[in-house]
Amino acid sequence: MVPLTITVPTSLGIRPVSDTRTFLTWVKSGKVRFLLPAVVYGPGGNGRPEKPPATYKDYVAYLHEQAGYHANWRDEKTTTVGGRDATLLTGTTNEPMDGSFGCPTAKADPDKDCFGLQPDYDFRVAVIDAPGRPLVAWTLIDLTQVHNSQNSSATAFLRFEEMLKTLKFR
Repeated sequence: MVPLTITVPTSLGIRPVSDTRTFLTWVKSGKVRFLLPAVVYGPGGNGRPEKPPATYKDYVAYLHEQAGYHANWRDEKTTTVGGRDATLLTGTTNEPMDGSFGCPTAKADPDKDCFGLQPDYDFRVAVIDAPGRPLVAWTLIDLTQVHNSQNSSATAFLRFEEMLKTLKFR
């Protein structure tokens, strides 16, 4: 558990739809999620859950390694979130990568309860050097549902990054 506070745009709703020790999500108008991965399912792995990378730098390297398994990363930048180091990057894929970001519990079903890049979606991902372990946050855009996906992605991604600027660790 990493206690935090954050100011959420009203378009996402007042309360998160999920608020557990390892997972926080809003899905009203758009989606924003925060995850402390309990396990990950690495692409190209053996289909078994693995311990997530233990450090922020290792988690960013882990995401970069996914480029060898259909992940396409772009628009990467380093910044700070809540006074901590963070890396922001945008990702797409042409193959489902269920569980590659991680799962909120060790016994989560990777096909239903875990997260990773998916075809037809544009993801803006933040990896944050949270106290104790990496915190992964993201928003996504369904590219099949937007008429001008470039503008919709840019707007949603800007809103996500503005939201991250309000994050404070307690």
